[in-house]
Amino acid sequence: MKKKYLVVTALSMALSIGSAMSSFAAGFVTTPQGVKYQWGSGDYCTNNWVNYKSHWFFFGNDQLMRTGWIQRDNTWYYASDTGELQGGIMKINDNVYYFNTSTLKMMTGLIDYNGSTHYFTENGTTDGGPYVYTEWNSDGSIRRGKKFPVR
Repeated sequence: MKKKYLVVTALSMALSIGSAMSSFAAGFVTTPQGVKYQWGSGDYCTNNWVNYKSHWFFFGNDQLMRTGWIQRDNTWYYASDTGELQGGIMKINDNVYYFNTSTLKMMTGLIDYNGSTHYFTENGTTDGGPYVYTEWNSDGSIRRGKKFPVR
């Protein structure tokens, strides 16, 4: 009888302790300051990358999701208004850039794209195309465009 009482008491204590511990679902959290990413532990992502459903996002020292240009480890990246890092040919502020589709890093130098070689600087391409690029409309939707050589 004593054994049974000890087992029941121990089980009750374990359940009480377990229910007192908080459990968080990992995911995006909208705060008055901006969007954050909360790990399952309840901590927020700080100065780090998050791969969510095969898309990459970056969160700064203030734990807020970054959009636009991101410089990290002497490399440039670009995140759309949704925070998702972009790859491929992108037109940003009337300049055309190439971001590696695997690493999502901005690439400079000679880049082979769609059977043609183009020269990209840190300020975008200087060769005039032609190539298809991705650009964002003001409503957040994606628009495809084509740039032709300047004559």
